[in-house]
Amino acid sequence: MYPEFFPRNAWYVAARSAEVGDGLLSRWILGDPVLLYRTEAGRPVAMVDRCIHRQMPLSLGRRKGDEIECGYHGLTYNTEGICTRIPGATSISQRVRVQVFPLYEEFGLVWIWPGQRDLADPGLIPDHHWYTDPGWATVSGTLHMNARAQLMNENLLDLSHLSFLHADSIGSPEVAEAPVRVKFDDRSVTVHREMPNSSCYPYLTRLTGIDEPIDRVQTAEFIAPSFGITTAMSRPHADADDARACRQKAMHGITPETRTSAHYFWSTSRDYAIDDDSVTGYMAEALRTVILQDIGACEAIEHIIAAWEPSYPVELNIKVDAGPLQARRILERMIAAEQKMSEGDAPAWTSVSDTAARAATQAWAKRNGSNRDEREVH
Repeated sequence: MYPEFFPRNAWYVAARSAEVGDGLLSRWILGDPVLLYRTEAGRPVAMVDRCIHRQMPLSLGRRKGDEIECGYHGLTYNTEGICTRIPGATSISQRVRVQVFPLYEEFGLVWIWPGQRDLADPGLIPDHHWYTDPGWATVSGTLHMNARAQLMNENLLDLSHLSFLHADSIGSPEVAEAPVRVKFDDRSVTVHREMPNSSCYPYLTRLTGIDEPIDRVQTAEFIAPSFGITTAMSRPHADADDARACRQKAMHGITPETRTSAHYFWSTSRDYAIDDDSVTGYMAEALRTVILQDIGACEAIEHIIAAWEPSYPVELNIKVDAGPLQARRILERMIAAEQKMSEGDAPAWTSVSDTAARAATQAWAKRNGSNRDEREVH
């Protein structure tokens, strides 16, 4: 079975840096409504998106400098979540406050720690420096998925599906047949496959003009609890060197929104034709299409799983599932350790139903005119 919950004492992608600005961005993360914005000095801030008075979303209020004024009754909060103004009150207790989450911004991503503040170690954040490295050309975006995050985590670890779900773009028959090597530790899983003298896939031909047998290498990495990196290299099989080798690194921040929905922060970077805008444009559209196919598959599976709950349909595990199954075990151990540390209490986000959270976030997005599909090219 897929993990029911995700650990809170971990870093998750909250947003791409470009998404967080002067405006008030509302985003549900692990069952919590979160308000994101930047101070006038440019520092990102994240606090629970609800006023402590009557639960009005603070994202529907207004900024007063770096402070947030609730749009319902005017309670105002500073960047530490402390209430600094209650209309009509002459004094305010320091206990009147909303939760503020630790954030860390690096290489174009804003990371959030939903758990205990004193455990938030930035050293646990996976390296993703290429996302903003001028030696790579990058396309990126944010998408939403009405399916549990682990479905996508496992999709990205088992790339055999490229031969079928993405046969017209990044897939070829050899991917599903290639043997895989799986490595794992207490926090990550790596699945590696090599495909010498394989057929060239349509996406590479369109990007580079290469239309001959290639040597292809793929490495899919899962870093718990919900981040993925895919490294790929292709070069003509007949070439004696790497002069025409094409390398790409894809990044996948799969952040749970609720138990059965997630945000997908995606990017792909390449080290070839980095100044060719036509290649960048095609890459952005083609990869968005690929990701939407993955999301469609995950949402279809979620629909089946939901019909069986609280039971679960029988699954057959095959050889290519070694990596995804290890990812599940890592998450299960992380969750068990966290629950033991909190004396067996259930995760805080279990108190928010999937239906309520999803309805709320969709309503807020509609009111604010937000775009659930935001792309960036740089």
